[in-house]
Amino acid sequence: RGSRGPYCNPILNRRVSNLMNLLPAQIKKDLRVSVEALMLLMDRIIAQINPPKLRGYSLQFAVIITLYWLAAGMLYRICGNTFDVARSTVCDLVLLILNAIIRLARDVIRCPDAEEVVIVGENFGRMSGSPVFLQCAGVIDVCQLEILCEVERHDEYINQKLFYSIAMEAVVDHNAKFININVGFPGSCHDIRILRHSGMYLNSTYPPEGYFIIGDGGYISLRRPIVLVTPYRDMNLNEDQRSFKYHLSRIRATVERAFGLMQARWRALFHRAIEVKLRKAVKVITACAILHNICIDAGDMDHAPVPVRRPPRPPVEEVSGDAFRNLLCMLHNMARRQADAEQNLQ
Repeated sequence: RGSRGPYCNPILNRRVSNLMNLLPAQIKKDLRVSVEALMLLMDRIIAQINPPKLRGYSLQFAVIITLYWLAAGMLYRICGNTFDVARSTVCDLVLLILNAIIRLARDVIRCPDAEEVVIVGENFGRMSGSPVFLQCAGVIDVCQLEILCEVERHDEYINQKLFYSIAMEAVVDHNAKFININVGFPGSCHDIRILRHSGMYLNSTYPPEGYFIIGDGGYISLRRPIVLVTPYRDMNLNEDQRSFKYHLSRIRATVERAFGLMQARWRALFHRAIEVKLRKAVKVITACAILHNICIDAGDMDHAPVPVRRPPRPPVEEVSGDAFRNLLCMLHNMARRQADAEQNLQ
């Protein structure tokens, strides 16, 4: 007689078993996060999940399938085949976990308090090599993330590079950690327009008194309602202005690094058009920004309802920051010359 077959067949394949057993190499390869970051995420969202909504699956399984969905470029079919579940189940679990992650935004993406902003300034001052940047509280920039063409008002989403996108405005600290984000503006919107519609600008919530944030040439220097310093434009700059611009650019690279880290971690997602509807694309981008911060906290650094009509806000008074930028430039060069003089005396 022929040999007997196995008494039973395993429900999960080897890859899924390794993921459920938290095998570090498999977790990092397939989920793009470390085991420590995965455990930290589950600890933070466990209180927000209603067990009946998990449809009989464990929280660990739901989180793993959501991260796999992000790492695989949001392909429900691939996730369903890998985990041997229906695509509708993948869709329900992903939406549940995405909403739970987004509810963490207020705690995970937040501005530094009075003690933390001092540390942020000290690190930016060290990075720049100039004492005037000890009062730098963050770096701001906008990243364009490609999406599929929207049927309605599609022309508004064509950016200057001629592809459809939505904008993500972010302020980061010295660790390339997001401390403020604004996601969802059409790709055609200018950087300064996005800033002027942000709560940080309208309510003057950040930076605190005595501090400033740094932006690129897409912004303008401001003294009020927030203090924003931008580099000099390349037009007949003198030696002092070139020196100031060089030291400022050493800090400004931090926000580009933050965007690069987030997009590299979810490269299958961001290196092509995000293939979901606009509202869900905003959720996905916001969730990825939150996961970026959670990974940094865990030491993992590799890699439509009808809108409510609100009354218009009164215009906010703007005061040019050019004079303040000139003052910083002067103080920077005074400190530089003093240091050179002391070095020559030695």
